[in-house]
Amino acid sequence: MASASRKQVSRPSLAAHEPLPDHVAGSKGGPWYTSHTYPTKVPPEAIRPFIEASTEPGGLVADPFCGSGMTGVAALLTGRRAALSDLSPGAVHLARNHTRRVSPEQLAEAVAVLDRSWMRRTERDLYWSSVDTDDGVVHGLARHTVWSEVYECPKCASEVVLWDAAEPDRPLPRDIRCNTCRCWFNRRSAIPVASVPRWITLAPASGGRLVHGYPTAAALNRIDKIGCRRITRWMPTDPINPSREMYIRSALHLRGVQTVAHMFARRPAIALSRLWHRIGLVHDTAVREALQFAFTNTAWHASRMRRYNAKGGQRPLTGTLFIPQLVSEPNVFEVFRHQVRQVCRLYEVLPDGEVNVNQASATDLRWLADNSVDYVFTDPPFGNNIHYADCNIVWEAWLGDLTDNDQEIVVNKSRRVEDGGKTIGDYQRLLTDSFREAKRVVAKDGRVSVVFHNSDDAVWSALLDAVEDVGLRQAEVSILDKGQRSQKGYKIRRGELVPFYDLVMTFDVAQRSTPRLNGAGDIAVDAVTAHLESLERRTSPQRQLDYLYSVAVGAVIGGGARPDGLSLRAFEQLCNDQFERVGSAYYV
Repeated sequence: MASASRKQVSRPSLAAHEPLPDHVAGSKGGPWYTSHTYPTKVPPEAIRPFIEASTEPGGLVADPFCGSGMTGVAALLTGRRAALSDLSPGAVHLARNHTRRVSPEQLAEAVAVLDRSWMRRTERDLYWSSVDTDDGVVHGLARHTVWSEVYECPKCASEVVLWDAAEPDRPLPRDIRCNTCRCWFNRRSAIPVASVPRWITLAPASGGRLVHGYPTAAALNRIDKIGCRRITRWMPTDPINPSREMYIRSALHLRGVQTVAHMFARRPAIALSRLWHRIGLVHDTAVREALQFAFTNTAWHASRMRRYNAKGGQRPLTGTLFIPQLVSEPNVFEVFRHQVRQVCRLYEVLPDGEVNVNQASATDLRWLADNSVDYVFTDPPFGNNIHYADCNIVWEAWLGDLTDNDQEIVVNKSRRVEDGGKTIGDYQRLLTDSFREAKRVVAKDGRVSVVFHNSDDAVWSALLDAVEDVGLRQAEVSILDKGQRSQKGYKIRRGELVPFYDLVMTFDVAQRSTPRLNGAGDIAVDAVTAHLESLERRTSPQRQLDYLYSVAVGAVIGGGARPDGLSLRAFEQLCNDQFERVGSAYYV
């Protein structure tokens, strides 16, 4: 938790600032990505050039919206120190474990001890199974079990199993047919009446490749009996308030969800609760917390949110609490072993260094002294894009402490104000308080870089008004390519305009007002024209709408203007009017 007194931190003298990059890119394939899932992560390699251009080795970098701690990782990679904080106890858990190295050998040995003492035995008890194949019945340990929703036919009241009515290796159809009366009906308007195990992938006891097939009668009977067992160890039962933004958007009332425990089926709940108990008995504090780090990601993967994907890579959707129609229930212990191996990969390459992590709101950085930080690099919530307090609750609850979503800096679309929902005005006020604290703690010759993007010009204006209110002055704007689309980013290809490329806006702390210019559309067209003319004629991602929007907004903000009216939808129309469009690419 945050200290009540402001910490005095010695600060090396800062040389003249280096120029910032115009464009940075990162990859989501590094060990800091695979060690734990989080709704948004800025790749450390994309943060690195900003830190190096804004600080000297040994300098102090702060991030008051630290999330999973990637700014801290980047600081370690560059030989700098870091001061991180976040409102979320789950984010603090991630940031500490991403930046505090534990011996991979000790972690591997701890898992080996768990395996020998109880985990292998319990795994066989819970996951021993059998499937029917063309070559006969095969026995082994289940790796994945697909559960399918069952609907009641609106015409004859027969049960219709989605797995049987659809083609699982293709996108799920809107309409399905009842095999009894041959009636077609819309599954989206039907209420599921049950969920049944329909397909199992197992590791054969005889060895060899994984085998897939329908569960045998014996396997189904075993699953039914496990489903009737009591959960004898603690697991979180925190209520999930139906007024929460993601509860409403994910329609969890249709899935019977009232508490965190309802986000888990019975078998994974039994496995997780026993595993959490056993990890808690590990004597070494650092090893125990690293195992808990692997566990919380395991819990996320073992929830009812984990989607079946015929092409592999089965996982829940990030940024939501959506429970799919086809749930892929994993072997909890297999996932846990894999997650520990991923954490070990991180610790094999993570340098040692000084990273201080606190649980605190960005609006109150009392644990940092005035002018004690060389540089602030931060990634605040993007308005209504991600509601972290809701999305993290499934695994955060295992830590025994939930994010206070009344303090979360977001804009609500579904949650009503009388239930604690926040308006754009609330969002701007809280951002203003946060930027005021960032300005207070950064040195007079320091910089503040803010990662941001949104398709709503009103959210952009709220951000810029907050910056202006505290007296930060716009210096430079860079484009950030995170290297891989998020789930929301993919929606741009399906008709919903969601920006993919983020902007990194860098400010200095000089007390100057930001000029408010008119003609944002004219600035955008001029910037995009110049950009398109600089490209070779061939098709390029830099000719596509999402990249051009980043160029346009960056030019508007960099010129001291505000992007009033320049929403992503309005910008698309502007581009269609001003430029030649060939497929998804634009040309002068």
